[in-house]
Amino acid sequence: MNRTATLHDALDVAASAPGLLVATDFDGVLAPFDVDPMAVRATPGGLEALRALAALPATTVALVSGRDLDTLRALTGVAEAEPIVLIGSHGAESSNDDVREAMEAAAVTQEDKEVLDSLTTDITRLISERHPRASLEHKAAAIVVHTRGLDDDIADAAVTEARELALGRPGVKVLKGKSVLELSVSHADKGSAVTALGRARGVTSRVYFGDDVTDEDVFTRMTRPEDVTVKVGPGSTAARYRVDDEAAVVAALERLASAR
Repeated sequence: MNRTATLHDALDVAASAPGLLVATDFDGVLAPFDVDPMAVRATPGGLEALRALAALPATTVALVSGRDLDTLRALTGVAEAEPIVLIGSHGAESSNDDVREAMEAAAVTQEDKEVLDSLTTDITRLISERHPRASLEHKAAAIVVHTRGLDDDIADAAVTEARELALGRPGVKVLKGKSVLELSVSHADKGSAVTALGRARGVTSRVYFGDDVTDEDVFTRMTRPEDVTVKVGPGSTAARYRVDDEAAVVAALERLASAR
C-alpha cells in the first residue's frame, strides 16, 4: 500500500483521464456510523463534491452500498433525475440499466427466497428471545444483525449464534462487517457491479473509496495502473491508498472535482 500523502498525486492523474469513474461506499466512508442505521447522514461536503463531479463531462459517479436501493436513495437524497448512479444490496440492485443487465446472472431465485424466509424466521426468533438489545434490518436478499453500541460480549454472542444458524444453509453468504452480520442469499458483489458500470461507460480511470470487507471485492478487481483504490480507516486491505476518516474522503473528492 502507498502512503496517504501520495494519494493526492494519484487523484491529480486520475482527474486528467479521458473517461473517469468515481465510486464510493456510503456507510463509514461518506457517512459516519450511527447506533441507529437509519439515522446516518453524509458528512457535509461529500454529496456536494459527488454532484460537482457528476456534472463534469465524461465523468461517471456512483454511490455503492449494502443498503437496498430505496434506503440508499432515502439516506442520500439523490433524486432519480440526478446523474449519480446508485448501486444497492452489494450490487444486486442499481438505478443504472447497464449494471442491472450485467448482474442478471446473479439474480435471487425462488429457491434463494425460500431459504431466506426460513432463515429470517429463525434469526428473528433468536434475536427477540436471546439478544433483544441487538436489532435487525430486512433486505430483499438478506437479513442483517446490527450490534453497534453494545458491549463486546453481548455483541459477540449475538453474532456467533446468528452465524451458527446460517451455517449449512444452501446459498447463504455470511458477511461480517463493522458491528453488523449480514446473512445474504444474493450472488452479487460490489466489485462486479462497479466494474460493469465502468465497462459500460468506457472509462479509462476508476477511483473507489471503501471501508469494509465487501469493498475488498472492488479493490481486488481494480488493479489497472490508472485505478485509484482507497481504504478508509484501519484494517488489512488490497487498496493502494488509505485515509483516516469520512472527512478525509470529502477532502479527496473535493480535490478530485477541483482538479478535473
